[in-house]
Amino acid sequence: MSRKIFISFLNLLLFTQAFAQLQIKVVNINNKQPVVNAHIYDESKNLLGKTNDQGIFYINNKEDKILILADSFAKKTETLGKLNKTIYLFPPKTNPKSDPLALKIIQKSWINRSKNNPDFLENYRFNSYVKFTLDVPSDSVKYITNPKRKLDSLNNAFKQLLEKNLLFIGERIMVYKYDKKYGKKAIITAYKAGGLNNPELYNISMSQSMVNTYPEILKPKEIQNNVVKFIDSLNINGRKTYEILMYSKGKSETQFYRNLDIFVDAESFALVKILGNTSKISDVYYEIVYTPYQGIWHAESEYMKTKILSKNFINKINKILPKGLHTITKLTTTSTVESHFLNFESPVSFTAKEFQGYEYQIDKNVSQNSNEKIASLRTDSLTLREASTYNQLNKIFQKYKLESKLRFLRSLSSGELELSFFSLDLYNLFSHNMYESFRYQLGGHTNYKLSTNFQIGGYIAKATRDEEVKAGGEIKFFINKKQGGELSFKAETDVLPAGRTKIKYLTPKDEISAKSNNIYNDTYFSYRKLELSYQQDFFKNLDITFSVDYQRQRAEFDYLFKDYNKDTWFNFVNTAIRLRYAPKVKYLETPVGRTTFKDSPPYYYLTYSKSWNLFDRSTATHRLYLSAVYTFMNKLGNTKITGNLGAIFGETPIMNTYEGMGVAKHGHNLWGRFSVRGFQSFETMDPASFFSDKFASIQFTHYLRPIRVSEFKSLHFALIYNGLIGTMKNKSDHQLLDFDVPKDYYQEFGVEANKLLLGIIGVGVYCRLGAYQVSNLDKNLYIKLTLEI
Repeated sequence: MSRKIFISFLNLLLFTQAFAQLQIKVVNINNKQPVVNAHIYDESKNLLGKTNDQGIFYINNKEDKILILADSFAKKTETLGKLNKTIYLFPPKTNPKSDPLALKIIQKSWINRSKNNPDFLENYRFNSYVKFTLDVPSDSVKYITNPKRKLDSLNNAFKQLLEKNLLFIGERIMVYKYDKKYGKKAIITAYKAGGLNNPELYNISMSQSMVNTYPEILKPKEIQNNVVKFIDSLNINGRKTYEILMYSKGKSETQFYRNLDIFVDAESFALVKILGNTSKISDVYYEIVYTPYQGIWHAESEYMKTKILSKNFINKINKILPKGLHTITKLTTTSTVESHFLNFESPVSFTAKEFQGYEYQIDKNVSQNSNEKIASLRTDSLTLREASTYNQLNKIFQKYKLESKLRFLRSLSSGELELSFFSLDLYNLFSHNMYESFRYQLGGHTNYKLSTNFQIGGYIAKATRDEEVKAGGEIKFFINKKQGGELSFKAETDVLPAGRTKIKYLTPKDEISAKSNNIYNDTYFSYRKLELSYQQDFFKNLDITFSVDYQRQRAEFDYLFKDYNKDTWFNFVNTAIRLRYAPKVKYLETPVGRTTFKDSPPYYYLTYSKSWNLFDRSTATHRLYLSAVYTFMNKLGNTKITGNLGAIFGETPIMNTYEGMGVAKHGHNLWGRFSVRGFQSFETMDPASFFSDKFASIQFTHYLRPIRVSEFKSLHFALIYNGLIGTMKNKSDHQLLDFDVPKDYYQEFGVEANKLLLGIIGVGVYCRLGAYQVSNLDKNLYIKLTLEI
């Protein structure tokens, strides 16, 4: 009996091994003949075997990368995925020209991309199953034979954990809907993640998927920078299919930055399959398989593998670790996202209500019966290692309360620390400016744990230089959650720099960067404000805010407006509309509100406000402000352009005009002016030195491609150019304050070397040019620290 059990176990083991193997075929790129006796090595240069007389070699699919060496061919490194693949070897010197036939086929594929896409249909619906994993090889950590310290034992325990488990696993079920009349909808109906109960903490960006989207890497602009070769015509699922190899070379003949095997249907020119590296720099590997359906082609499966940490990174860590501490040897975390798209059907019947809200949504019942829902669409059973990972992570997270600690780390990036039903504002705990000196502020707001229908917030602040206590309070009602509708009542007493436009819709990262804008500014005014506003995303990417407020203002600097007294409190009733249009931003609608999961330019901002002359010491004005932010990728790097326009019609105190956004520190010499770079600012301009009622400005930053100087170091240079021009109709209305109007065009140029220290701190040198430069060159130069967060 035991013998039968042993034989059954052996057969099962052999079946498992066969199932886990990939077939690799090595072929000569020139004559398409198999390469015999090609040597196959793993990443550690260990020989795995040789190809047979058909050029075929079977390999365990746990191998991430292999190195192929063969006589008369250049060596080649190839990433492996889930599918069998053919690897093409090149002679040492290869003709880098593309084949006209291959270019023609890819071009036709691009031309026909719309009618081959599922969106060519009137409507459709399908489900998706996604599995996400993080894996670390167990030999990444050296085993300590005689552990003497608690840290040694922890090291060995971690190594044993990696031998039988992944680092992380999560699964997700979605339903996709499309209708030409109503648009698109992608709803997460179930997911689970090892050790995590809070779905907000498990948010894999869906923007990475190329499902039913023509891949960016095959666009005509991308093809121009690569070599494409026609390989062969073959039969896939009874259809004639073209095979094309696309690659781009690095600095050496054997270095391939892009290496894609592309299969195109000969009849429809639709994409059938794509396998390979999209970029060696980012080390991302894709496999996408498409299938025909009623004249179109839709994605059937998608696999993406990304190396998150490199050996170079680990070498840096080991140099920092104290001597005697266990050494990490080759930690390389591999992220995989494996997707299967099921139950594709068309035509289907939809209602407009099904497409309300944002394109991406988490179902309110996402946590109910998640195991059953996931199991019903899981294409393959979990491996023993994957199932074990779920169990181990649940135990570890519960024992060490890791979920709450992850929530804390997440709060640091969002600027809010969740304390039960209250979220503490972290970014404004401390700040500095020349008027208040050091400012300390305590505030925050309630979160969804108290209510998903309203939010109460507020703050109180005290500075070391002025005696006034600042405070504010706000209550928000979430009126239309599907479109981010918020009705808000706010009361506030505080101070602001004169002429600074308070930008709405800043990201947490931008808010941190903007903290340096007021460090050297002492031209502040006090205000008391009551405001009623309503904000909503009316067209999914267009946020509109309507507001009305009553505000009192008084200058806290030496200033006289017309014939009013210096201590006059001005009274204003303002109505305003503010717009933000961000066409590329993607929102995820959750049961407790919307969250941004993909954020990229361009951004457009428009504010129009009217001040009504309803009280004594008030003025009637129209105020217009327009801003746009663009980014462009090119061969030389990344360019960011910010343009601003502003105009005021009517008379108003200097506090409500436009200040030049100067952030320079005043000093008599170069080192006396040493300071910190600002955000969307002028680095060589003193604060409150330029004001205008109509202006235009441009801020140009070009980030050059990183220059690698050693195995562990790259240089990050940026070129800066800023320009400002403006006018002021009645400058004589503003007395006592000494300032200029930038009517002669203010401009400056700078060079930055960023990320020199700790990956965020750098240094920049900036020079004032043109009409406002002074005769002494030293007085035109400024040196500043840069912070790249």
